[in-house]
Amino acid sequence: MNTPKKDNTPWGSFWSLVVIQSMNSLNEKGVQFLLIALGIWMGQMLQYPLSVLIVLPFVIFSPVAGWLSDRYCKTRLLQAMVLLQVIVLVGMSIGLFMHSLWISIGFFTIFCVQAMFFSPAKKGLVKDIVGTRHIGFASGILEISSMLALLVGQIGALYLVYRLLCRWGSTAGWEAAAWPCVYCTAGAVLVFLLSLTIPRFKPQSHRPFAWSLLWKHFSQLRMLWNNKVLRNSEVGIGYFWFIAGTMILIALQMAAEAHPVDDGGDFMAVLGQQKDSALLMAWISGGSILGGVVASVICAGKIRTWVASAGGVGMTLGCATLAIVPYGCPLFYLTLVLTGAMAAGYLVPLNALLQDRADDDKRGDVIAAGNLVDCFLGIMSVVIQGGMRMAGISPQMQCAALALSSALVAWFIIRNVK
Repeated sequence: MNTPKKDNTPWGSFWSLVVIQSMNSLNEKGVQFLLIALGIWMGQMLQYPLSVLIVLPFVIFSPVAGWLSDRYCKTRLLQAMVLLQVIVLVGMSIGLFMHSLWISIGFFTIFCVQAMFFSPAKKGLVKDIVGTRHIGFASGILEISSMLALLVGQIGALYLVYRLLCRWGSTAGWEAAAWPCVYCTAGAVLVFLLSLTIPRFKPQSHRPFAWSLLWKHFSQLRMLWNNKVLRNSEVGIGYFWFIAGTMILIALQMAAEAHPVDDGGDFMAVLGQQKDSALLMAWISGGSILGGVVASVICAGKIRTWVASAGGVGMTLGCATLAIVPYGCPLFYLTLVLTGAMAAGYLVPLNALLQDRADDDKRGDVIAAGNLVDCFLGIMSVVIQGGMRMAGISPQMQCAALALSSALVAWFIIRNVK
């Protein structure tokens, strides 16, 4: 009688990795929205330049990040980036207590660079820890926990600033932003200690550093594009980040049009609108978390690409429904949840496929190239949605346009991702 093979997967290390990357995501999004809230208090619109700062390092330094992840121990790189996060948050806290916006933004810029180097290290560690058998489940959990952390960081930052200003008065903007940053710093210290428990894995590549890495973007993209499985997976992944960015901006436009604030409105009224907008996005993100968990369970033990096909069809139907249902009705919120759930279910197997099929000694390069594509499409979502808004296209018609593009991508995934 054959006995079942014992599963020796170090799940404790994997769940530690989930906590580490979740805290990194929470802190990054949290301090971004602390600065956005501070900018509103100061009468400055910081959301657009801060959004550019987040993606710019991925566009410039992705090849270097991929090389580092392949060339050196990913665990060591992860630990170094978590330690850098602690240093950055200390600097940001000092800048906020000193009432220096430039110091705070300067350290936030370093944080964005840190997040760029952190990404291929943490994604590359997933397969090292759990192997091919469990990568569908593990990759999905990692992505969904990151979404949850981003949501908590975004809403939590706005809520904390709002509550602290209600308690201390509307003149305490700097302090209301500084103290939550201190809380983030304390959490980052604990996470750094947790990162010391992650096992080390030998690097798979021995390529020396070359200055050409600074402009290797096109060769990495070519490597990604020349592999059919990787290319088709990244087409789907990139579209997810495009539709996610566009849907969030559409939701913000809907909230702003439903709850307008006059140009002369006071700071608390504007911040209150931002808080309501964040709660609206919570419906989308909440659905994404739910769908991601379900897809991760379905893909446990095997990557099931039919989940991506079903998710693509669901995204299409969700966007089409949002184009016709009235804003604010129960069906509207239910559709937001279901659309987010279908989108996350669509993403999970594609991410797992990309990480599993990449060569071990090129996995960092593949992830870096994918990050570059994702960031470019994220920028395009801002440009395209902003263009539609300036052209006077209603949010409902924008959802209709997304339904059409989602249908095309779903058809592509059904035909090409097996």
